[in-house]
Amino acid sequence: MTRNRSSMLVAVLVLAGLLAIGAVAWLSRDATHPIRVGLGIDLPVIYGAVIDPSDKNTADLFMEEHPDTRIRIFDMYNDARPQTAAPDLEAAIQDGVRFFVTTHASSHAVPSLHLFADGRALGINVASTSLLLTEQDDYLLRIIPDLRQEQLALARQVARWPGRRILVLQDTGNLAWSDPAFTIFSGELAHSGRWSITHHKLRVVDFVPDDLAPLMAAPFDALYILAGTFMPPIGNLAQLFHHHHPEAPILLTHWARSPAVLEQAGSAIDRLVLLSPYPSRFDDPAVDEFFRRFSARFGYEPQAMSIGTRQALELLDHAFSMGYETPDEVKRYLLTTQVHQTSLGTIAFDRFGDLSTDYHVLTDLRRERQ
Repeated sequence: MTRNRSSMLVAVLVLAGLLAIGAVAWLSRDATHPIRVGLGIDLPVIYGAVIDPSDKNTADLFMEEHPDTRIRIFDMYNDARPQTAAPDLEAAIQDGVRFFVTTHASSHAVPSLHLFADGRALGINVASTSLLLTEQDDYLLRIIPDLRQEQLALARQVARWPGRRILVLQDTGNLAWSDPAFTIFSGELAHSGRWSITHHKLRVVDFVPDDLAPLMAAPFDALYILAGTFMPPIGNLAQLFHHHHPEAPILLTHWARSPAVLEQAGSAIDRLVLLSPYPSRFDDPAVDEFFRRFSARFGYEPQAMSIGTRQALELLDHAFSMGYETPDEVKRYLLTTQVHQTSLGTIAFDRFGDLSTDYHVLTDLRRERQ
């Protein structure tokens, strides 16, 4: 009996020792192993888009403000051609990068979905609203609502306006987004039973004002510019329409929330209405403070998407700081935690890694530009 008790005691002590060693090893990896995170940066050769270093500088600011983070930024460059997205991501994965903050639009994100199917890598996307990403049990999470939520909110905004005739200018540069977006927008607006839509497709970066002038001069009560990628010509389109219809509202998507677009809008800026999942800096002290720190550090105003980029980096940093360092571990943490608090608001994923949120209606765009 004594011998059995001694053996049991030895076994318990050995097990306790092994557990202690394992716990120390698990905890120590937090302090000893930096983790590379691929970050998408637009190349300055994409004609017509606003190319500035907002996302890179957002990461720079995060790293400066979090010197103890495990994150090490792995710069990636987004080419305008959608077919380059998947090979570039694959090359980074082959190089050992397992985490990404992707700024890919739908045109680039959809062809890359297969790379986030098997757990080799986990991405947090801040820019693609494609329905092909919705309700997918994969390793590509989004902190931006999908285009169904986006377009329903936009259509319901128009339904509140007086008038009957709306011109919709749809950009053809990202049809993976704009085609289904128009279908949802027009279908929802039809429920009002009042609005008649004139639908015109064009490539925004190539539009010729003289070619559009006859269309713009036709009798319309409102304009919806279904275009994104923060392209400055969106502002020029708004200004051209405003010349013919000085009192008519002009609806913009979140993807036109850019200082350059607002600058190009000229006097039309006072008729712009923009819906965004991010609040105005003048309504949210945390967003205002972030923009102030950013501007003080880099000397310019960032694009609104930098809010999402900052949130994505904070989410990964939180996960890494708790010792989660594989795509499986990080995904489990992000999806099982009910609400994540970031410095720029809360994030609550559903079981697929999708996000739902309310849209903020921004009408004083002149103030936003300052």
